[in-house]
Amino acid sequence: MSAIRLSTRWQSACAGLVASIFVLLAQAQDARNPGDEFRDCPECPLMVVVPAGTYGMGAPPVDQGRPYDEGELRPVTVSKPFAVGKFEVTFDEWDACAKDGICNAAEDEGWGRGTRPVINVSWTEADRYTKWLAEKTGKPYRLLTEAEWEYAARAGAGRARFFGIKREDVCSYANLYDRTADRKLEFGMETLPCDDGYEVTAPAGSFKPNAFGLHDMLGNVWEWTEDCQVRLWRNAPTDARARLTGRCSERAYRGASWLSHPPSYLRIGDRYRFIGARYNDLGFRVARTLP
Repeated sequence: MSAIRLSTRWQSACAGLVASIFVLLAQAQDARNPGDEFRDCPECPLMVVVPAGTYGMGAPPVDQGRPYDEGELRPVTVSKPFAVGKFEVTFDEWDACAKDGICNAAEDEGWGRGTRPVINVSWTEADRYTKWLAEKTGKPYRLLTEAEWEYAARAGAGRARFFGIKREDVCSYANLYDRTADRKLEFGMETLPCDDGYEVTAPAGSFKPNAFGLHDMLGNVWEWTEDCQVRLWRNAPTDARARLTGRCSERAYRGASWLSHPPSYLRIGDRYRFIGARYNDLGFRVARTLP
């Protein structure tokens, strides 16, 4: 009888040891350094590890076009590295979720699918995609918080645009409303004095990345974030967490789009809010918490 009890205890101890080894192996596999790129499954977005750091969120009063609701600069600390989608979520990636019966089909406006950013998705649908991705991979995927988004977009730059302010250079870094778009669409808006080669959305990776290796943090499509929207930053977290109190029927989106034109709509600090919106210049990118 004692031998049986000993055998049972030994089996239990071995099972516990094996489980612990698997956890340690998974953690070791997930231990990544800033700048590392990885993909958790063939259909998953390509991710980039962003370093920890502190930055000034918001916009200085001298920023051209800064509205009052962006608030003065305030220090925000990202205490540990996290992973961010190298690109905005594409139609290919979205369609994998739709194929599993979780995401709705998204309209592409006839512009093409594939590696173009998914558009015409609401905040609720974007959030559903991250939950599908988390369940599929067993990893903590989610939307970026507003503070994380701005930190990732700035990539260490302390100005309104991570690539500087020369209007002639914008078309190398961002897909916005330029001469290419105006020749086709004729909206009569102010245009950039350059040609980016795209009338509407552009495939992922068509423009130069920022210093963190992230593409289209400005331009192409606006990007949903996690935060409930508020008009002022007062009492908002300074540790890069999402603000989940306030008007949660509206969520923030950031980053400008192919339809944006200078000067006020071409700034990292620019922010908007809605929740049910499905626009042809609104998409998202994902984040993943790291151990």
